[in-house]
Amino acid sequence: MNPSGLPDKSLSQRVDFLEDNIDIKHTTREEVLSGGNVNHIVRVGDTVRRPTGYWSPSVHELLKHLEQQGFEGAPRFLGIDDNGREILTFVTGEINQPELETRIWWTDETLTGFACLLRQFHDATQTFKPGSEAKWQLTYANVAEHEVICHNDAAFYNLVFQNGKPAALIDFDMAGPGPRLWDIAYTLYTSVPLGGFTPDFSSGAMEVVPYQHDKHAAERIRKIRLFFEAYGIPVPSNLQEWIIERLMVLCETIKKFAANGNQAFQKMIDEGHLAHYESEVHFIRDHFGEWEII
Repeated sequence: MNPSGLPDKSLSQRVDFLEDNIDIKHTTREEVLSGGNVNHIVRVGDTVRRPTGYWSPSVHELLKHLEQQGFEGAPRFLGIDDNGREILTFVTGEINQPELETRIWWTDETLTGFACLLRQFHDATQTFKPGSEAKWQLTYANVAEHEVICHNDAAFYNLVFQNGKPAALIDFDMAGPGPRLWDIAYTLYTSVPLGGFTPDFSSGAMEVVPYQHDKHAAERIRKIRLFFEAYGIPVPSNLQEWIIERLMVLCETIKKFAANGNQAFQKMIDEGHLAHYESEVHFIRDHFGEWEII
């Protein structure tokens, strides 16, 4: 069985299976799924329906390639429904729940499991050859460094847990060509974490407390090492530059999409997400030297 809970079959066989067991194109009972700042996403039976865009054909080809490679940590693409939405398999498990954050988000097991999953995803994309007409929402600027397809939003809120362990990534809308470290930089920033806050469990429940060098620097160094050991590459000497560049591009992306009329990204600005990430860039510039691996 794969993470979707569906039989291990080819794409065409799986579509036939779903059409025999649930009417994937005409089932009307929809459950709005929580999470996500950008898209209206619903569950219909054992499938997920998402809006499409100019990037969707490239993402669909990527998902089909991942299936062909035997990578089980992603949903499967099944087709387009009568409303023009993409149909994906629903990946069973836990995601983006407050109680989940307290239990397992910040454990070493989750960090190393996430690193291994990201490595498997990157490796599975190395043989993916998008056509010259492929379009992506995000593409790393330096084409010479396009070594894999990056998820470009590989963080806890797009991670599905099964039996308490990282099992799958979801939401590939922002995927695009880039270097491994582009993805790693954002995953590290969000999952160590490397920002101005730190999760604290000293009271028994999770609290978010401001970063303090004496209390938190050594733990961040340990977790950075742990992540790279699990991923299987050395810690780069210029990791700070990667993380800062990644966050700066995130800020520019939010501003660009909002300026182009995307209301979801405008909402992110209105709710303070842009200001938060801009302040995080300054924080990392000021403090990253405290976490450098000698």
